[in-house]
Amino acid sequence: MKRFFRSAVPLVIFIALIVHFLLPRLPSLRGSAGLIARMSPLWVLAAIVAQALSYVANGSLLQCVVSLAGGRLRLLTSMAIELGAATVCLVAGGPLGFGAAIYKWTRARTTAESAALAAWLPGIFDTGALVVVALLSAIELLHANRLSRTTEIALIGVIAALVLMMAGALTLLARRDWLLAIARKLRREIDAETIEEAWTRIRGGGWRRASLRSLLTLTFDMTTLYFAFIAAQHSVTPGTLIAGYGVPILLGRASFLPGGIAVIEVAMAAVYTGLGIEPHIAIVAVLTYRLISFWIPTIVGIPVAVGLTSRA
Repeated sequence: MKRFFRSAVPLVIFIALIVHFLLPRLPSLRGSAGLIARMSPLWVLAAIVAQALSYVANGSLLQCVVSLAGGRLRLLTSMAIELGAATVCLVAGGPLGFGAAIYKWTRARTTAESAALAAWLPGIFDTGALVVVALLSAIELLHANRLSRTTEIALIGVIAALVLMMAGALTLLARRDWLLAIARKLRREIDAETIEEAWTRIRGGGWRRASLRSLLTLTFDMTTLYFAFIAAQHSVTPGTLIAGYGVPILLGRASFLPGGIAVIEVAMAAVYTGLGIEPHIAIVAVLTYRLISFWIPTIVGIPVAVGLTSRA
């Protein structure tokens, strides 16, 4: 019964969101079909390149965190691990499955301490960067009077929960005795001095390097969306781009739907339409962005995850 609800409830929500969003916009969808045929291949290619750079920055973040604990990891290996783990978490355990995959594949190539940090610390920096971008998005939406009271309440709740989670994770890292106790319960042996040295490196400036890589990951991801709009023959200002990006991405990732499916597409297209962009342009740009940033990496991540598992 539990398995039925886990599979059925997200499907019902997905169908409800699609019906609620698409049925009133059938004329726009007809216009979208014609717009797709007129999209610029060069700008679509530029969006793909921007998304590739986003994965480079994300792999560099994992590489940076591993180095904080004295480990070493090649950039291409880091990118492959991030790509494969992102695919695994869609079908196995969500964030926990993501962290477990990161630990397993990183542990096969570096120290246990580096793998232990790599399993969760990059997510903390990514979450912090996303909260900053979401706040900028909310400010832009408030300025344009496009942030509803319901969305405000949801956004405040999600951000508060994420901030508490980040604070708790950093406290856990600062209190190495707590971290060691958790490691023992999980039957993992880690060196206390190495963890303390990693915390010292983070406080000594390592957090800046990691934070910069997280911000670059989101910046290149937003650039993918920007190029998708240009490919759809519509240019957006930086303020409009951020306004329609941050809040939908944050709420999508906070949802229990894998990859924020439907939540991100529906919310993002609706926000951009509310900001004055033609519905058929917003739909095409958002779906192109999601194809490049989510669906293609997910498909590519399947053989990558299989290869990493076999080598581990």
